[in-house]
Amino acid sequence: METLLLALALAGLYIAFLALLELSRRKFGVSAEITRRIAHIGTGLCTLLNFSLLPSPWFLSLVVVALIGGLISQRFGILTAIHAVTRKTYGELFLPLGTLISFVICSGNKEIFVPSILVLTFADSFAGLVSNFYKQPRKMFRGSLVFFAVSLIVLLSTSSADIWLALLISAALTLVERVSPLGSDNLTVPAAAALFLLLL
Repeated sequence: METLLLALALAGLYIAFLALLELSRRKFGVSAEITRRIAHIGTGLCTLLNFSLLPSPWFLSLVVVALIGGLISQRFGILTAIHAVTRKTYGELFLPLGTLISFVICSGNKEIFVPSILVLTFADSFAGLVSNFYKQPRKMFRGSLVFFAVSLIVLLSTSSADIWLALLISAALTLVERVSPLGSDNLTVPAAAALFLLLL
């Protein structure tokens, strides 16, 4: 019963976060690109919070619920803070899938799963924000450079990789991100990160 209440509280916290973003979009006209990036970071942090507090079955259940919620929201255009970007992307659906797949790859190993999600959370978001600021496609050189740098910082600070392995993995993840279309990097990046870290 306590676990159920905790899961409901965490789900409610995440819904409140998305509702606040939607309010900022609809009432104050905040750009959908900005609210989508904030949602990306918030989702990653909520994912790690849920992972740290809930048993695996409950954690995975919330990820599946998020995937179903994303499908419904996209179908009916409920969350404009996430869906109202002009570019074609399915990143909001690939993200929970990427979470599930990376979890399965590393069997829920904290030392692998956490860095994989952090790379997705921060490297991807910061690369996008920088490219938005310069009005460039995210997958141009500037965005890729930011992705590489943030990935490197995350791996050095949260994984067992030494500097040379972290450089190699960061470069590989940057390439994976760059060639992944339509927001599929939300799946390929954490999955690849989990695979690379698993091989350490």
